[in-house]
Amino acid sequence: MEAAVQTAAGPRHAVLHMATLPFELPAAQGVQSDAWRPHVFSKCVAGMTQGYAPCLNYSNLLRGEELVYPDFRIRMPLAVNAEHNTTLYSFIKPRFRVQGEWGYYLNQHGRNFVFANTSYENNPVPRWSSSCCMCEGAPASHSQFAPAREMPSQAEEEVMFAASPDSNSFQHWRDRTALMLTQARHLLSSETKYIAAMPRDNTVSAHWQLIVNATAQQLIPPRVVHARKLVFSCDTPLLHPYLVQRMSERMLAAAGLNPKGTPWEKRKVLLLIGRNKDSGVHNSFERHWNNYDECKPKLEQLLQRRGQGERLEEWNLSKFSSLQDIMQFWNTQVRGAVGVHGSGLMNVHWASPQTVLFEIWPVTADKKRTRGLNVFWEQAALKGASYWWFHAQSDARWNVDVDCELLVKAIDKGLTDNYPPMLEHFYQGTLWSAR
Repeated sequence: MEAAVQTAAGPRHAVLHMATLPFELPAAQGVQSDAWRPHVFSKCVAGMTQGYAPCLNYSNLLRGEELVYPDFRIRMPLAVNAEHNTTLYSFIKPRFRVQGEWGYYLNQHGRNFVFANTSYENNPVPRWSSSCCMCEGAPASHSQFAPAREMPSQAEEEVMFAASPDSNSFQHWRDRTALMLTQARHLLSSETKYIAAMPRDNTVSAHWQLIVNATAQQLIPPRVVHARKLVFSCDTPLLHPYLVQRMSERMLAAAGLNPKGTPWEKRKVLLLIGRNKDSGVHNSFERHWNNYDECKPKLEQLLQRRGQGERLEEWNLSKFSSLQDIMQFWNTQVRGAVGVHGSGLMNVHWASPQTVLFEIWPVTADKKRTRGLNVFWEQAALKGASYWWFHAQSDARWNVDVDCELLVKAIDKGLTDNYPPMLEHFYQGTLWSAR
């Protein structure tokens, strides 16, 4: 389509070529993630960047998808006082841009490839490396999936590569493998098999069943695999509201729970995650809360004074018989959770919107080192929860002594649904385009 350009003096002879770039959106589900759906481009058209997946010239590429994700920003963590904020701010690992009270996440793309008659031959490697699948800042190669001259008779019909590092553990399955499966969900079927590390325990197996209804028979340990159709989605953003929210929504619905969550007034539990008494902690020699028994009664007294019917419960994985039970507890009962940095906080994925997460960061006496990371701040914000950070002095094994009185003050101030959202859409425009 061509249109004349109108000026004050009348139409010019120069023309503006109006090109239509065809894109699709993932299907709306009537849930929170609908607002964050990416634009999916699956056809290469004039004017499109040649690095986009549909434009790559692979002879056996059945389908290439370029997913353009909307920009967003998340509010910096909340803190009990300026000293805690200043100390912990120095440990933030900026994945994109941090300015003022916001972290900005911009220009994120994903890519899905479907190759015909090819093989996986240990590339990418299924472990942490400089070019592993979904490793930060190092996209995995996809040029190695050349067409086979002849497919062996034992070739698999339909396979997805899903062996991101440590995909046998629930935390890294959740923060990497699950996101790939979410991005590529529309390309998968009930017959798809998955190249992935074998689950460490029944919890990881349950994750597979809830997100794609995959059984143990559909999982293939990383080795040479020949496939008539291979789905490759290692170019999936590590952090985006659409991926985190839709993963959570899909799994909650599969567990028979409401993906929209439970209202604030119906959730009364402040969950205490001490690691000391949690049967699910694998590296139980570190990040103990040394004075847990001193802080616990003070938190119970706080909840009594607040007069909102809130109650303190202690986290212990042995209390739950299944992943579905854990999901139900976090989704329907937890109003807030407080704990030392550790994978138990990853259960914020099952929490209802406006849940408040208080993370205790172990920090050395000189305040130069920490065992904490951005991850739970980012995951909480992407899920629609509020996030508070709090530091405590640690020993060499990151075991902490917490200032109980100050923690009580932080929780009394922060355990509310009145704080502004931590997650917002963002339009960059020309911001930061010039000094």
